[in-house]
Amino acid sequence: MRFPTFASLLALAVALSGCGSNPAKGEKGGSRKRGDGDQAAKVVRQDLDFAVEVTGDLRPSVQVDVKAEVSGKIKKIRVDIGQSVKRGAPLLELDDYDLLTERASTLIEIEGAKLHLSKAAVNAKRAQELLVGGLVSKQEAENLKLDADIAANSLDRATKRLQGVEDKIVKTRIASPIDGVVTTLPVVEGQVVVGGPSVSAGTLLMTLANLTDMLISTHVNQMDVTRMREGQAVEVAVDAFEGAKLGGKIQLIAPIATIKNNIKGFAVDILVTSQDRRIRPGMSANVRIPISRAKAALTVPIEAVFREEKKRVVYVKNGDRFERREVEVGLATSDRAEIKRGVQEGDLVSLIRPKEKPGGS
Repeated sequence: MRFPTFASLLALAVALSGCGSNPAKGEKGGSRKRGDGDQAAKVVRQDLDFAVEVTGDLRPSVQVDVKAEVSGKIKKIRVDIGQSVKRGAPLLELDDYDLLTERASTLIEIEGAKLHLSKAAVNAKRAQELLVGGLVSKQEAENLKLDADIAANSLDRATKRLQGVEDKIVKTRIASPIDGVVTTLPVVEGQVVVGGPSVSAGTLLMTLANLTDMLISTHVNQMDVTRMREGQAVEVAVDAFEGAKLGGKIQLIAPIATIKNNIKGFAVDILVTSQDRRIRPGMSANVRIPISRAKAALTVPIEAVFREEKKRVVYVKNGDRFERREVEVGLATSDRAEIKRGVQEGDLVSLIRPKEKPGGS
């Protein structure tokens, strides 16, 4: 729910003004019955606040899906759901037996490649020296140089393969990427997981979330969002905790409009600035965003403002009749309107169009 815009409030007043036979609500404690069934209310001075109210769901400010980057069997899970972890803390280990075996085999291959390269390099160098003296043919010297080049390439490939294996071994030990809480843990020890090179690939191992800073995702009407700014303070109430009020601020206003529930508006993220360990992701919250305030303003019930010939008017009690007065309307809320010009404090105004002909203009 949110407060209507000023235009819609006055449109409501116009609709009410056409219902002369039906009594309208007046200010609580400030209206009185007239003999002909009409109602009236006094002009009172009060502070008037206009705010937009929206709803949304709480979500973590940061949430990370931890996925496997290499394939293997889960050897050890070191955390439980709901456990708090620090960045870099161990979360899970995959069985690295096959990778360690491959690493050992590759190390042996590298040692062999080094010996082969050393021998081939000596032979190639000796052939070049003998070629100068005409003791070997040019073709034989070139073949020995080619053998040395092939040996060097073999060593390079084996070295790179070792780097790849060691990188996979490191990735079998999965650490926390953030400070947060384990919110989901869909795997068990002994389960075989599939690794993936991208965010969208790989088996989901667990989800971590920063529950210290919570956000509320909302959608605000385009008519209201123009009067908001990032960093603006707001009030937050969580449905699950009646009466609890939390502080917040507008963290982000989307640059592009979207349509939600057939209403064009903008996505707005609210950061909850108050700390309350009771709040959880997914809970519903109500957000009150103050827009403007009129201090010590002359106000009337919104029903007392009528539109006539593109003008705003009220009907003020003068003796035994009501006189029509043009007014300048300022701030409006769901039930009150500020009158900047045209009435005085204590004036009695009609809440519906009077039946008698107005006396005066």
